[in-house]
Amino acid sequence: MPEIALTAQTIRRVAARFPGQTAILHSKLSEGERYDTWRRAREGIVQVVVGARSALFTPLPDVGLVILDEEHDSSYKQGQSSFGPPYYHARDVAEQMMRQNNGVLILGSATPDLETVYRAGKKELRALILPTRIMGHRVRILEQSERTGVNARYYPARAADAMSIDLPPVEIVDMRAELRDGNTSIFSVSLQKALAETLQRKEQAILFINRRGEATYVFCRDCGYVANCPRCDTPLTFHREGESLRCHRCGFQGASPKVCPECSSRRIRYFGAGTQQIEAAMHEEFPKARTLRWDADTASNPETHEMFLQRFIDRKADVLIGTQMVAKGLDLPLVTLVGVVSADMGLNLPDFRANERTFQLLTQVAGRAGRGLLGGKVILQTYEPSHYAIQMAAEHDFANFYDTEIASRREMGYPPFRRLARIIFRDENETRARAEAESAASGLRARIAKLGLTATEIIGPAPCFFSRVNRVYRWHIILRSPDPTEVLRGWEMPRHWHVDLDPVDVL
Repeated sequence: MPEIALTAQTIRRVAARFPGQTAILHSKLSEGERYDTWRRAREGIVQVVVGARSALFTPLPDVGLVILDEEHDSSYKQGQSSFGPPYYHARDVAEQMMRQNNGVLILGSATPDLETVYRAGKKELRALILPTRIMGHRVRILEQSERTGVNARYYPARAADAMSIDLPPVEIVDMRAELRDGNTSIFSVSLQKALAETLQRKEQAILFINRRGEATYVFCRDCGYVANCPRCDTPLTFHREGESLRCHRCGFQGASPKVCPECSSRRIRYFGAGTQQIEAAMHEEFPKARTLRWDADTASNPETHEMFLQRFIDRKADVLIGTQMVAKGLDLPLVTLVGVVSADMGLNLPDFRANERTFQLLTQVAGRAGRGLLGGKVILQTYEPSHYAIQMAAEHDFANFYDTEIASRREMGYPPFRRLARIIFRDENETRARAEAESAASGLRARIAKLGLTATEIIGPAPCFFSRVNRVYRWHIILRSPDPTEVLRGWEMPRHWHVDLDPVDVL
């Protein structure tokens, strides 16, 4: 699985089906715990391992099946920003393992990676499509319906004993119209009404935002000063606990200014909303609502994730407020409402996967609603209601999104039609970082011309989107080619350059 947050839910299900044969493995375990799991796996005591990407290397004697749930998730790739070497993509490693072992690899996702679907279209992979949302066995569903006195909204699927339910309807709310009508709240009128109705019926809701903290950035209304990280030059996020500013890239923390350090104005303001501000707005709007905030600040280890999930399952909270970790994989039958507070985040990033990531995230979080007898709905707030990624996510229309996005990729020459190699240059001196990038780009262009690689091109050099991280400046070159390894093979390069083949993002 891509998220440690999901291991607790999955381990319970797998262990119930295969008692005494199941183990869990992820990076947050102690060395002793990991050693014990490896020993039991090697000795054949356990036969099923559940975990995040590192679980793939568990020394089971004869691995016959690997299942990657949410196979599209970028966290399956371990890059330089993760835990250090080895650098790998779990999906690629799993495919090679199963080819060598004559085993089976299952890639599961409601929003698969575009390259995966493209390969399936070329018959390199076998596509198994579930056209309906299977919710359970007919007998179990009827028993639940009778026990709770709720008329199930399910209907028979193609299989005789399986029951299906439609995906939840999604309402798109144009937040520009809300502002024009005088509503300056984080919540649109539709979302406020839906939350009130959900709480009145004693049901549960999820509020999703792709941002931790209280505010996106802190600025001065008089001179325009923005509080940036001194080590990264990116805006610091305000956190209400401790009245602190934090950098979510390098971990820097500092005090929130009371006066502007540049013009001494006291008109310091906070722009944007994070999980903390949404929680505060919920308490203000619905004082009796019990909220649970689940993000990387409140849940730092698997035990906390499990505790939060169990609290919500036990109905000790009415509204779950969270970031990406609540968007995928969770099966919470009493959630009848999902509110996406801002669907635009990430949509306009300078990354060729930005539209795909937005579509996947919105579709996944919408899928958390209506997974039980009561059904459900989704309210999606946005400032770009006409964007095709948002429109098609609201319609749960993956096929149409794929056709639109793959046509754009073909026209622009991006994967899967050509491969990318990203070469990143890091130096504490910005001039040196830029000089190295420019020198490398010049050398690569000469090499491409010498080899006669007419379908290969260099993009850049340019500063990375996150141009300075932890006091280190970052420049990059992107090599776009049918086979970038042909250009790089045998080319001498300094050790401190980092080459990322098939990057999951170019930020």
